[in-house]
Amino acid sequence: MYVCFVSDTFKKIRRRIWLILNIVVVFWVLTGVLCLRVPPHQFWPAGFIALSLPVALVLNALFLVYWLLRRSWFVALPLAVIILGWGYYNRFMTFNANETAAEGVKTLQVLSYNAHVFNAYTDRDGNEREASTEMIDWVATHPADVYCLQEFYSNRGSNVYNTVSRIGNRYDKHRYFSVSYVDRNKADIGIAIFSRYPIINKGVIRFNESNTNRAIWADLNVKGDTVRVYATHLQSMSIKSQDIENTYSAIGNEANFKKESRNVARRLKRGFAARSRQVEKLLEHINESPYPVIVSGDFNDIPASYTYNQLARNLDNAFVEAGSGIGATYNGPLPFLRIDNQFYSEGLRAINFETHYEMGLSDHFPISATYVLEPES
Repeated sequence: MYVCFVSDTFKKIRRRIWLILNIVVVFWVLTGVLCLRVPPHQFWPAGFIALSLPVALVLNALFLVYWLLRRSWFVALPLAVIILGWGYYNRFMTFNANETAAEGVKTLQVLSYNAHVFNAYTDRDGNEREASTEMIDWVATHPADVYCLQEFYSNRGSNVYNTVSRIGNRYDKHRYFSVSYVDRNKADIGIAIFSRYPIINKGVIRFNESNTNRAIWADLNVKGDTVRVYATHLQSMSIKSQDIENTYSAIGNEANFKKESRNVARRLKRGFAARSRQVEKLLEHINESPYPVIVSGDFNDIPASYTYNQLARNLDNAFVEAGSGIGATYNGPLPFLRIDNQFYSEGLRAINFETHYEMGLSDHFPISATYVLEPES
């Protein structure tokens, strides 16, 4: 009898501990969600708290499994979080069936790709030229109606890297290329939009005079309807693969680990603040558009961020509405990161979304989405 009493007491204590931990995770989720609405340039810790939201969401799901296995009514706690916060889970993983547009309906397919200057800077000895040619030809022959290309690179003096001609002239596409800077080889680097439909208006949004990050926009005449397309490149995380590798290798050495961790944290902090300012300026321009908009590009922020949240509050996300799986777009040492996106407004509906893992020569995977142009009600 004494043994049974001790066993029951231990079970009650264990259950209380797990319940307390579950409550802590729930508050973690709530805090993370609230921090999605706080501009990091006003309160930078919010960026780090929001960044931790995916961990809290996963832990909450694990508590759901735990309480189910225990057949405890405490399962209601994590279940309520999942039901009420499904929109946040859905940002990271979604399942949609591809839809085919009805006959006669106007559609627009948009490709977005951070081309990583087509690997031109790794082509010092000519060994990478074949890979660069493959990248350029892949883009040029993609069936999308519109290409939105970040870190676009064009050198008129090169047969391989004369990309404006190879993509625009050769395939008879309208184009708008905003040059951020010219390198020592006299090559132009910036953001480009190529379109099979006429460009009737265009412009550039400079986030500040000294920053090469920017957005460009083009109004397209799509069979009589006008759609405004944005190609966007927000502030980079400024974290290289070597920084991540150095942090991993420093584990076990307290001094080196603190040094590398602080280095990464400083860069994240600067990036959070810069992108929060940039997305606010971008949204000001989007909100003034008289036409339906598609906003594509490399946002350098995951769905648990102020940047993504601000766009998602105003626009629909093509991956969430028409994609499937995790949709990771970063081709680097950190897995499962989706930092490239396409958002769209009323007047459009995404029916298909694809991440092109077959093109893995950049540090980003290309993404494409097909939209139906819906008539005004």
